[in-house]
Amino acid sequence: MDFDESVRVPAPPSEVFALLADVQDRALGAGSPVVAMEKIPAGPTAVGTRWREVVRLWRFLPMTMWSEVTDLALDRRLALRFWGSGMAGTIVYTVTPSGTGSVLRQEESMHAVGVLRPADAVLGRMLRRRLVRRLDDIREMFTGRASS
Repeated sequence: MDFDESVRVPAPPSEVFALLADVQDRALGAGSPVVAMEKIPAGPTAVGTRWREVVRLWRFLPMTMWSEVTDLALDRRLALRFWGSGMAGTIVYTVTPSGTGSVLRQEESMHAVGVLRPADAVLGRMLRRRLVRRLDDIREMFTGRASS
């Protein structure tokens, strides 16, 4: 499953990148499927930084995912690999200036492993909707701030 989605964000690249580099600060909250997220080690994000994320898929089914920074170009690019709960893959976030804001691009390659492998296509459709919604949520975080 390969995804390549972009969204315009009304904020400079440095602010968008900061959100991605410290995603744990905004991962929890009303309506979020994330029930726990820990950055290891705490502090500045660098190659090797990891996150442990617990996501609620359905009412009583938690899923634990791990991600690790594999490449980083400050304010421009954040690349990660992720694994856990029957899935593995890579994500590359690219942030480019655009007018008074930025364009955030997310390229993701994911595949199901183990017992979930036969459900690869179904998971892909479910995750595409979630990915697009997440990018929209990021845009809205900055849009709401700009209009206040």
